[in-house]
Amino acid sequence: MSATPHTDRDPFAVMLRGAFLPTVAVGPVAVVVAAILGGGKAALGAALGFVIALAFFALGLIIMRKLGGASDPFRFLASALAVFMGQMIFLLLVIIALQGASWLDGTAFGLTILAVALVWQVFQVIAFVRSRRLAFDEPQETRQDGGSA
Repeated sequence: MSATPHTDRDPFAVMLRGAFLPTVAVGPVAVVVAAILGGGKAALGAALGFVIALAFFALGLIIMRKLGGASDPFRFLASALAVFMGQMIFLLLVIIALQGASWLDGTAFGLTILAVALVWQVFQVIAFVRSRRLAFDEPQETRQDGGSA
């Protein structure tokens, strides 16, 4: 096994692939559990929560990938903050739109979003760690006496 970092791999694509499949597996489980425990209204809430949470996280990574700010730290921070703000506005609009939805079980909706968020975040971090990206600048070459070249 090589200990060298994979600097040529796109970290956003790696994280998206690493988090997407485990998260997709959570959705049907959440819908079935909600249907058994709360009926059709709960299953609908779980399904909607799953779709919204999956779109929320996947679109965030896809947009960050398209912005291409991973090479410059300042550009990355600016784009990450812009994407985060967009995600918060999206979430606010969804909450406002579903505020008075009597056809939706809010508990199943919220618990499914929480489960999806936890699974996504855990597997996204695992994928990033496995991608072996450097978290610091590479050291400059030094002479034998310890001075810079």
